[in-house]
Amino acid sequence: MKNWLLYSAILVLVSACTSSSFFSVEEGNTFIVIDENPSDVALLAAHELQHFIHESADIEVPIVNKVPSKEAKLFCVGKSVCTSEWDTIRFAPQEYLIKISPDKVVLLGQDENSGSDDGRDNNGITPWKDRIKVNYSQLIGDTTRQVELVLPSIYDAQGTCYAVYDFLEKYMGVRFYGPHPLNVVAPRSMKLHFPVTETRRAPQLKYRGGTYSFDWPMMKDQYFQPSGEMYQLFLRRIKFGGEKWAANHSFTAYQDRFLKQNSQHQDLFESYHPEYFAHGRTGGAQERQFCYTNPAFIQQVSQDARDYFDGKPLKGSQIALGDYFAVVPLDNANWCRCPECQKQLALDKNNIRGEHFNCGTATHYLWTFVNRVAQEVKKTHPDKKIASLAYHVYAYCPKDMQLEDNISVAICLHPRNYWAPKMKENEMDLYEDWIKESKSSGRRLYLWNYLCFPTERGLIQGFNVFPGFSIHPLSEQVKKYVQDGIRGIFLCGIGEQLDFYATMKLYDDSSIDIDRLVDEFFSLYFGKASKPMHDFYNKIEAVYTNPANYPIEVQTCEAQFHQTEEIAWKYLGTDSVMSELEGYMDEALGLADTPEVRARVQSWYDGVWQYMKEGKEKYMKSNAQK
Repeated sequence: MKNWLLYSAILVLVSACTSSSFFSVEEGNTFIVIDENPSDVALLAAHELQHFIHESADIEVPIVNKVPSKEAKLFCVGKSVCTSEWDTIRFAPQEYLIKISPDKVVLLGQDENSGSDDGRDNNGITPWKDRIKVNYSQLIGDTTRQVELVLPSIYDAQGTCYAVYDFLEKYMGVRFYGPHPLNVVAPRSMKLHFPVTETRRAPQLKYRGGTYSFDWPMMKDQYFQPSGEMYQLFLRRIKFGGEKWAANHSFTAYQDRFLKQNSQHQDLFESYHPEYFAHGRTGGAQERQFCYTNPAFIQQVSQDARDYFDGKPLKGSQIALGDYFAVVPLDNANWCRCPECQKQLALDKNNIRGEHFNCGTATHYLWTFVNRVAQEVKKTHPDKKIASLAYHVYAYCPKDMQLEDNISVAICLHPRNYWAPKMKENEMDLYEDWIKESKSSGRRLYLWNYLCFPTERGLIQGFNVFPGFSIHPLSEQVKKYVQDGIRGIFLCGIGEQLDFYATMKLYDDSSIDIDRLVDEFFSLYFGKASKPMHDFYNKIEAVYTNPANYPIEVQTCEAQFHQTEEIAWKYLGTDSVMSELEGYMDEALGLADTPEVRARVQSWYDGVWQYMKEGKEKYMKSNAQK
């Protein structure tokens, strides 16, 4: 079995060491020092460090704001009296420092927020509302005291927390495999010794966010159905969030503002402007598009962006965060039928490869609109960004027009559907076009990755999917994204337990050896049951990601594909595959030898295996009745 320690620097048990090469935790003489007026970030970081030192070695390290004595061993968390030599340090955004010396461990980072505290992300989260007060003692299972803490927003500067979490993982072997205490691994040790070293770094991807799908099938059981507060602490522990950025469909409030007054949102109505809306079309707030060539509409959108950048509140369901204001059409292709719009749409009539969802049949039409808004906003706010998506019929990069440099683009990709080879080819081709354009223009590129599939497709169509385990090909994608200079990724759906954990670790550091990380997960998390559980995952991943297991049309057709019930249980979850998986799960249940391991194996049995069995049985029963 490979070494289950991911980082070679981890050193918890050392039988012989010298005082000059290690920091040793001494019970009664080691303290966590914070500022007299600590920030919420420093307080959370200090309590997390204190908790896991106690979990690991049963040593109680007090949190103080003064150095007790010259001989004391110190953990310096955030800026305080014991970090004066670092007062002049200038950290980059999200950067942090871990410095271990024989008598002091400095855990310090960029904690100072800058810019607006308003705005709204793709999930509707506003930073100042995202600072959540929690009963920390309850979350960690400490019944001896009552500690309440305020969690920083996922968009707050929290370099000191990043430093502590990195320290806990690299030097104490702590692993955050989920939000529930049973998902956390904290190795036990008689003594704690840490090698003298210094690290200064920041996460590689500056934005690391997404939608929350914790209560979806598989996930809710793997995570032991935790409380909302547990989820929120978990997100901070895995560095979810980061840079303030957002881009999503952003015009659903326009009908309430400019077409007719909505009795539920009367205050939104401003004036009557039917000319803003798509000619020859009808529909509700999320259906009726706009006349994207109309000068008055372009001016209105531009003014909305200026208002936000000037500090005014967002109107309705607008999306904007930090230096980014989202300009993204509604999620349909019901385009305006006026002569000018139709003229622009005609330019891209054949700009499509086969029948792919991501294509370019509205590329000139919509990127011309975004460009005009960006040009207007640039006149007054040259340092701000118009955030848009390369999505659906405007996914292709416009090759014969110059986009403004104040436009950021998020390319929408389906990496979990790359078992359809032509779909992967189409998306990688459009991706490379955007990468080439960004390198010549200096454009900031983000991604919108659909990790919601196949589970979301099953939820919509009412069937249990064959799980989309696919961390090995996903890791290769992430490494490529980082190499190509992608700035951040929005996850549309977060994936299952291991896939989500590994994805977030790769976003932080893409150089991680994914095989070692996966081996470590099964060894640490499942103990003596690790091999059959590892085999269980590997089998599902191998079946799911191999194009040869899919129908011939999936392997050869130029089109977008999603998993169907037939694909799930006729082509993937065959009788022989299900029999093999059942054998691994039965073996794992028999090998589970501690309460924690039994609970963890059971969580996969209930959340994954039972879910798969139900899906197979439902399909077979339905097929037999035909």
